[in-house]
Amino acid sequence: MQPLHPEPTSRRPVWTWAGAAAGLALALTAFLNNSEPRTPAAARAPITGTFVVSGVVLLGDRDSFTRDDHGGCAGTGSHADVTDGALVLITTTAGFASGTLTGPQAFSDGTCRFLFSVQGVPGGQTTYLVMVGEHGPRQYTERELTGALVNLRLD
Repeated sequence: MQPLHPEPTSRRPVWTWAGAAAGLALALTAFLNNSEPRTPAAARAPITGTFVVSGVVLLGDRDSFTRDDHGGCAGTGSHADVTDGALVLITTTAGFASGTLTGPQAFSDGTCRFLFSVQGVPGGQTTYLVMVGEHGPRQYTERELTGALVNLRLD
């Protein structure tokens, strides 16, 4: 008497392997063809050199910083991350560049000022995001970053 179900074999039918190879080829082709953006709006702008961004970070509330004995200052409370040496980060779709805050100075008008300079910022991009310490990013154009000193007021 023969069993109702034949014993399974360890060999797969040829059509299984052919289907697997066709599926792999299709997936690979789709991946390679989708590696470039499809629309000009989504395309990355080419890097056209680099430039330097220089600016000032200003803490404009007397409660947002403390003074030291040498005319300097440092952020406090929600601005505690705004100190001498804090990170300044500029990002684009083409990459990023970073610098640090320097030269903290407290003024009699109740403000605290830091200077920064970021070298190697990728040029030719549409949008730039500037972040100081742990504060949220602010959006700029290349023209705004290269025209004059960038002024960031953190209140």
